[in-house]
Amino acid sequence: MWVRRRVTAILFLLVPCFVLSSSSYAISVIQDQADLTCESAEDCYRAALNQTMQVMPSGSAPVRGDRVQGAIQRLKAVQERHPGSTWAKRAGLLTGLLLAERDPGDAVFYFRVAQRDMPLLGDYIRLWIAEALLALGDASRAAALLEGIPEAVPDTLLANRVAFRGGEAWYRADQCRKAMGLLERAVSLDPQDPVAPSALLQLADCQMRDARVADGQTTFKQIWIRYPQAPEASEAVTRLTRSLGGETWRPTPEEQYGRALAFLNLALHEEAVADIQKFLAAAPGHSKRGEARLKLGTALVRLKRYDQARQVFLDLAADHAAESDDAAVWLARVYLRQGEGDKLLALSQMLSRLALSEEQKATIQMLMGTWLEDQGRYDQALSKYRQAAQAGEGTTQRADALWRIGWLHYRTGHFSEARETFQDLSKGKEDGPYAPQALYWLARASERQKDRRAADLYLKLCRQYAFTYYCQLAQLRTELPGLVQVSAAGAAPAAGTAPSEGRPAVVQDVHYLRAVELKLLGMDQDAARELASLIERYARDRAGLIELSTLLSEAGAYHHALRLARLHFREGLERGGESVPPALWNVAYPTAYLPTIRAHAGPVVDPYLVAAIIREESQYDARAVSRVGAVGLMQVMPATAQAVARKQGLPDIGRDDLFDQETNIRVGVRYMEQLLQQFSGNPVQAVAAYNAGPPIVTTWVAKNGHREPDEFVELIPYQETRQYVKRVLRSYREYRRLGGRGCEVRFLDKVC
Repeated sequence: MWVRRRVTAILFLLVPCFVLSSSSYAISVIQDQADLTCESAEDCYRAALNQTMQVMPSGSAPVRGDRVQGAIQRLKAVQERHPGSTWAKRAGLLTGLLLAERDPGDAVFYFRVAQRDMPLLGDYIRLWIAEALLALGDASRAAALLEGIPEAVPDTLLANRVAFRGGEAWYRADQCRKAMGLLERAVSLDPQDPVAPSALLQLADCQMRDARVADGQTTFKQIWIRYPQAPEASEAVTRLTRSLGGETWRPTPEEQYGRALAFLNLALHEEAVADIQKFLAAAPGHSKRGEARLKLGTALVRLKRYDQARQVFLDLAADHAAESDDAAVWLARVYLRQGEGDKLLALSQMLSRLALSEEQKATIQMLMGTWLEDQGRYDQALSKYRQAAQAGEGTTQRADALWRIGWLHYRTGHFSEARETFQDLSKGKEDGPYAPQALYWLARASERQKDRRAADLYLKLCRQYAFTYYCQLAQLRTELPGLVQVSAAGAAPAAGTAPSEGRPAVVQDVHYLRAVELKLLGMDQDAARELASLIERYARDRAGLIELSTLLSEAGAYHHALRLARLHFREGLERGGESVPPALWNVAYPTAYLPTIRAHAGPVVDPYLVAAIIREESQYDARAVSRVGAVGLMQVMPATAQAVARKQGLPDIGRDDLFDQETNIRVGVRYMEQLLQQFSGNPVQAVAAYNAGPPIVTTWVAKNGHREPDEFVELIPYQETRQYVKRVLRSYREYRRLGGRGCEVRFLDKVC
């Protein structure tokens, strides 16, 4: 229920327009037999809010009644000592929220008062009243109140939530005719809402009661197809079977395939593979057979069942179906991953028979070049890279191919040729993600040739791209004077810029104002939703975006804030091409989980390294699921979590447990500790193993471990892992710098 949601912490608030001045007061209220003294209405309210947070903890443990009563007493003290103040009105509303579960009748009284005192939150207060009425069993009044919210507050963001709850309320009031329309609309508007399966089950029940048996059966099937992981799916099949007079229901091939797609969207690849195979067996001539086979192959790749995937792609590529071209690219990837270079090179004979796009051709040529380079067949590799550069003209593959050509010259000691290629790449139209990289290796090649201009190139690199991984490498190699330094506490403005005057227009928007009030009530999730609704509207307002991203971060919506900052301010934050205000550094490098990380990290693991992994793995999205099925903040694979739990003597950890932030961090930190120990404290190798797995990284270390750390990174065969290592190491050193710690070592392969 909405009113039962956790009231979360407010760490700090930068909204001066709401700060009220008042004469000093000293009050004392009981809190676990301890006295509290506060001086102003705001101080007293915030102290009460803090205790409210403490009695609404995460987890399922029951809260002691005396602790709830203590929080309520504090809130009442604010109202008694500061009657009529804004803070007293907030205290009254928060009292209602605290009472909603334990005493919904009293909660309604407080909500009614707040409805008069705080019209800005009219839609939320009406929702909370309705929730309380539902708890009291008055479903009809609750439903009527919910239906009136969109009309009373036309700009509300609660319309869909109201539809879900209104449909449920009419359902509980045995008013199915009224419930069905709301439930259908709610699911159509937000099919991913967590309560959607339950809403569909109620809808199907109403349809059956209304003698719309065929519609009810269709809805039961939709639950099974679209929400296969939900408990309601098995219940839907049970009720469907009952409606068929006990006859076993057998899904059609289309229904089986729809369920498989739902599993794929959830990254539940084992289940998806099983359903796709059932579909293929049941529908040999189906029009979606080629699409299904391609999805089957990619799911098998995610499961690392490469032998099976290879056969699927091989058969599909040979069938000249619409998906054959994509299958050929996937087949090339599998051959490379399995080390079957001869078969990879033999694909050249197949390519002429397929209608591959230029980018697909370039991709396969690049994969062939990677194999040849790894085997030391450098001249042939260069030929493939040059073909890829030519085939990829105008695509993202061209710059990658040019980079590989320059790097291959460098690693084989042809430094003059390498310098020429890197020079072209750093100056050409491919300037972008490869420019810092090309400049760095241009300097390294110059250094190898004992050219004194190498130092100038390092300086140029860091002046243009101060916050990149490659500038960090440059700083490890030489002293670079005159660079702008930025910390979380302050930033040096770019030349010719001046601080903005006045407050951005967004702070006058009603959704912004609602977000501020919700945040002051500890309703951070809803505050974040109100703020997120403004992003598109103020996309061209730089000051407004800064304000939004800052308040999103303060509201605990670290993922949304970080994405917003990266989308609009990446150049300044991660390359250094423009000035950004100090507040954005806190947004771009969240530290809220550092206490949790430190609680689980021993002396081996630097908490800032874990923070960097979270930043690059999930962008601080606790609900993130990767395409291969990694879960949560640190993107832990369920199998890895189980292995770590067994080794550490922890209870069994299931997939759903990994969505819990503390559990995910605990497991991820322990796993990183194991990796650092396995790879002798080398963060480069440990981070690579976190992404690609320890066995394969062990082979890379055996082959290239003698190379300098920056060269080792560039020699990582998997592009995904290579880029991942660079991103994490960059973020790691940025976290250290912004935290005022710096890095005590001048070696990439040492923990700071």
